Amino acid sequence: MTDTLTVSDVRNGTAGERALDFDRPLIGFAGSRAYCVRGLGDAYAPFAALSSLDEDGLSFIVVPPGALFADYVVEIPDADVSALGLSSADDVEILALVTRSSGATPTVNLMGPIVVNRRTGRAAQVVLADGGYGVAVPVDAGSARGRRTAERAEGEDDSASGR
Repeated sequence: MTDTLTVSDVRNGTAGERALDFDRPLIGFAGSRAYCVRGLGDAYAPFAALSSLDEDGLSFIVVPPGALFADYVVEIPDADVSALGLSSADDVEILALVTRSSGATPTVNLMGPIVVNRRTGRAAQVVLADGGYGVAVPVDAGSARGRRTAERAEGEDDSASGR
């Protein structure tokens, strides 16, 4: 069994603005390692913007996944715990990337969360291959491990409208 740090209370907010230094780039974005996280204001809480400081115009929407899914638990592999200098669950903030296609319900990548050391600002995207989480879980799915996927949700919407 692999040594891990388990984080089950991942509801902490993203208020304010702070810099993050990624140990390795986000998957697919090799040119960026420095980012800024800033809240989007009370009307959009708990969502925040994650903006690259290395590449103009590169920005993502993120959310603490526990704010949407009370059953979301992250087991951070020992190698990432060490690389990020995490000593306890209190050091950890978890963020998940949010995606939205036109007209579709936004989805959250729960399989590849961003793990942040609150004390140092060091961060890494961690792939949770054995967690049973999806890469496109609708924000309104209700459960992090639910069977409802973005594709299934779109099919339900289509059948409800008679398409």
